[in-house]
Amino acid sequence: MRGLRASMVEQARAAGLTVEYIDERPDEPAMWRRYSRLRQPPDAGLRGELGDDQAAREAELVLPRLAAREALAVTLRRPSGGG
Repeated sequence: MRGLRASMVEQARAAGLTVEYIDERPDEPAMWRRYSRLRQPPDAGLRGELGDDQAAREAELVLPRLAAREALAVTLRRPSGGG
């Protein structure tokens, strides 16, 4: 997560912003994995009834990526004077 934090600070500075606070959220990817699995239809029969269900397709695309996901909540401040 340190690499992501450093990258976020660098991006903020490049945009002329100040990082006020970074909240590392190590449990967030697991929460999204649980959520995606709940939305995924449990078997092919149900998928057949639903057709091309967007939630099922999304879960198939998103779940494999969550294993490597890092999450941060970042508070940024624009310098006074609009600059």
